Amino acid sequence: MENVLESLKVSCVNNRYGCKEILSYSKNTEHENACIYVPCLCPSHGCDFIGTSAKVYAHFSDKHASSAEHIFFNAVHPIFIEKDQRYKILQMRTEGILFIINHASDRGGSAINIICVGPARQKRRFSYELVVTDGESSFKLESVAESVPNWSEDSPLKKFLVVPKDVVNSSARLKLDVLIEEKE
Repeated sequence: MENVLESLKVSCVNNRYGCKEILSYSKNTEHENACIYVPCLCPSHGCDFIGTSAKVYAHFSDKHASSAEHIFFNAVHPIFIEKDQRYKILQMRTEGILFIINHASDRGGSAINIICVGPARQKRRFSYELVVTDGESSFKLESVAESVPNWSEDSPLKKFLVVPKDVVNSSARLKLDVLIEEKE
């Protein structure tokens, strides 16, 4: 029976998104967990576009670019988050990549992290640095952006920066210095 299963060839489940791989049945799950053609969702609120991460980036650039902060790798960008704002989308200017700053706030303060819109096991990895300063104190997180193909604003935060409530400035905005780099 094992020989029969091993000889059975199947297409990747992501073939409708462009994957041309035909694999033995036993290797199919391993491939699908790492496939770069895994469908990703557009992160824009209310949009139901689904495609590869490259197609989501192209769609986002065409339909929603005005709703994002446009940034570059290896440069510090000041990003402002409103007190009740749940997320902010970051669009790389020179690369086809979208990132999301997640923000959850309550009476005690804010929790913030960054994720990448893409296959969960993509080969490209991105480190980031978040710094919040109130003039006297600094709060900093250095981490690696988790890649998430189907992000939603209700997704739980993992590995996040905690910023006490009294650090948010008087206009109820939080200023973040954001640096994203590609890991080698």
